[in-house]
Amino acid sequence: MRVLVLGATGNIGQQALEVIKQLKYQLVGISFYKNNLSALQINTPFRYSPINKINSNVSSYDELIKLSKPDIVINAIVGFAGLEATIVTIKNKKTLCLANKESLVVAGQFITKMANRNNVKIYPIDSEDSSIYQIISQNKNSEFKKLYITASGGPFYKHSLKKLSKATYKQAVNHPTWNMGAKISVDSATLMNKCFEIIETYWYFKTTKIEALYHPSSFIHAIVQYSKAKLMFACKPDMKISIKQSLTMFRNHSKYVVTLNKNNKMILEKIDINKWLPIQWAYEVIKRPSNSLSVILNAANEEAFKLFSVGKIKYLQIIEIIKYSISKFTPVKVENISQIYAIDNNVRKFIKSVYN
Repeated sequence: MRVLVLGATGNIGQQALEVIKQLKYQLVGISFYKNNLSALQINTPFRYSPINKINSNVSSYDELIKLSKPDIVINAIVGFAGLEATIVTIKNKKTLCLANKESLVVAGQFITKMANRNNVKIYPIDSEDSSIYQIISQNKNSEFKKLYITASGGPFYKHSLKKLSKATYKQAVNHPTWNMGAKISVDSATLMNKCFEIIETYWYFKTTKIEALYHPSSFIHAIVQYSKAKLMFACKPDMKISIKQSLTMFRNHSKYVVTLNKNNKMILEKIDINKWLPIQWAYEVIKRPSNSLSVILNAANEEAFKLFSVGKIKYLQIIEIIKYSISKFTPVKVENISQIYAIDNNVRKFIKSVYN
């Protein structure tokens, strides 16, 4: 298999390179952002950076795909920036292994239609949706009743407001169970990551019967409820497992899919959606999936993360900025992808004008 990795110098991208080597697949190209040293150490014929033309030997994602001729494209780009790469991959009719959840969060209705029109398969890399996909692929003759995804709660789930008011960036990126990049670690702490995963799950499986459960050990990644049993995907927290499942297109039977029995001793608790607004917002989005709330949430969250990472705001202000943005931008029906880019840009400009 010929594989192109977009976002190859990031946390998921680096782990993907290891899995590609394990599977004895061929790495035919990469994209990266600004980590030139890491990019130049990767042995690949084609490189592309949207901001570094000196170390790029192609000029666009489209040219990168056309010249490298991959069978599979991994999109491991972080944030809204990954949307363009997802669109270009689908237009080039390449199988897509998707770690960039934001593509589906902000543009799920268009991405799924585009993929169907171009006969493109999208395989999830996020551990929760990867786990659900694996369970369902092993139980194709059964109809599921409900989907559960788990949330570790990050480092602050049990903290008081007083303690959270003093939470630092260094503490927020120190995830208790996962080895992840800074952005996703902070999103995990605020539960914005779980918000986005609920929305992502909706677009993969087209159901509103989704619930997030607090599960601090991160051993159970997802549960699928059937009429006769609940099946769970359970294993140590390791993104390489999810990456391998996606790259092998979920064709292999997984030993990690087992029955959830009544004697399960691990913590699985309902999340208080009144306390954790991101979960409430996610449920609002999947009730009206064609409106712009998800675009507002994502843009505000990305800008708030940037402010927090450089010390311009406190940890608790992340959610306050998102709430403020929702109040300023009334969700509207989204008609096309150009509108998504416009809304995203307007939200970011607004936050920069207020907080920078």
